Amino acid sequence: MKVVRHYPLLTLNTLAIESTAEYFAQPKCEADVQACVQFAKSNNLPIKVLGGGSNVVMSDHVSGLVLQFTGKSCRVTHETEASVTISVEAGYNWHDLVMYCLSRGWFGLENLAYIPGHVGAAPVQNIGAYGVEVKERISAVSGVYLDSAQAFTLAAHECDFAYRESRFKQALDGKVLITSVAFTLSKVAKVQVSYAPLNKMAEQQGVPTPSELARWVIEVRQSKLPDPNQLPNAGSFFKNPVVSQAVFERLSARFPDMPGYPQTSGVKLAAGWLIDRLGFKGRAFGPVAVHELQALVLVNRGGKGSDVLAAARQVSQAVLECYGVELEQEPRLFD
Repeated sequence: MKVVRHYPLLTLNTLAIESTAEYFAQPKCEADVQACVQFAKSNNLPIKVLGGGSNVVMSDHVSGLVLQFTGKSCRVTHETEASVTISVEAGYNWHDLVMYCLSRGWFGLENLAYIPGHVGAAPVQNIGAYGVEVKERISAVSGVYLDSAQAFTLAAHECDFAYRESRFKQALDGKVLITSVAFTLSKVAKVQVSYAPLNKMAEQQGVPTPSELARWVIEVRQSKLPDPNQLPNAGSFFKNPVVSQAVFERLSARFPDMPGYPQTSGVKLAAGWLIDRLGFKGRAFGPVAVHELQALVLVNRGGKGSDVLAAARQVSQAVLECYGVELEQEPRLFD
């Protein structure tokens, strides 16, 4: 297993932040990961796990050993007339997986099309879009404990999934590397179009097939989110905050047009709406700016990680002062 010292990470993060890893390796299998763990132990190095780089803010220098798992296999582990369970290695590109499943007639991921990143990051963030969260499709997550190099498999109910949360962001944060994810998908098409703007498109064009729905999602995301290859960004930078019913009613009295989405734990607000209403679209904070079309996105024009974080603080502080609502950023600091 090749370990490289002083490895540049500029091309491995979608914010295009110049950063250097103290040590870097790209394991392709469980045995490679275990070898990397032993190398880190022998050299007294912390281990940092990097996925597709679409949900991180890089510091100038990342200490320790950075691991990016690159295994990309996808295999069927169980199949019935109505469903299929597949095991997908963590290095598989997420959007490619969505499209591959559709080509095979395996349904359930189409609302999550065009989300950047790798499969291994999907359960960590419990990625979600347009009324669907990936936890609804995951049956198990496998990986390696970074302290012992022992392999593990957790069933979905053991992963503590919540809105943009999981056990891998809480109790197991920084303690594991995910090597594969098992998904159970349906062979029966049942599209989810209740969430705007898909519901409006369905009213106008009729109920779509799963493949048509994926194309709609791609069109919507392309219209709202800049291509990181053209304009470096990390996608939606802030989580949609969830507030109590009482807080939502108080805010609605002040802002009657404020959208709200009932949840079991309260009401989810649209962070983009909160930011947009304050007039932040297109506003620049040095080399970092709020995207002119999507207020949830911060774009980077040559800034450092500290510049991105400073811009995010100014946006979240303005939201707090106006609405009394705290925004939480989605990308994590990678240092």
